[in-house]
Amino acid sequence: MRCYAYAADDPEVSDFAFGSVINIQDTVQIAVSTGGRSPAMARRLRMQAEKIFKKLIKKEDIYQIKLQDFARRAAKTKLATFPERKKFLYRVMNDNHIKQLIADGNLKKAQKYVIEMLGDLN
Repeated sequence: MRCYAYAADDPEVSDFAFGSVINIQDTVQIAVSTGGRSPAMARRLRMQAEKIFKKLIKKEDIYQIKLQDFARRAAKTKLATFPERKKFLYRVMNDNHIKQLIADGNLKKAQKYVIEMLGDLN
């Protein structure tokens, strides 16, 4: 029939397996998989790992991810090449003023500052 098949009860005949996914604030997703060998163990491992990752990934990390997405989109309108955009995004990520704004929970001000940084590139 030339289509992919998934059999939850028989991983040997499946073309793929579903992972057990850790979702942190709809921003970071981490999958745990046993390759279909034991969905129950994948779930157990996910639950154990979820406790660790939710402590490891801080609110500042989530804000930085959201800011990077914003900055990448804004940079595409101003910077023509991938190397230029990459350099800019690392500059945003490492900027001390932005780090402070994020630590203070002020994502909107950080976004405004990114726009200012882009404007200063002329």
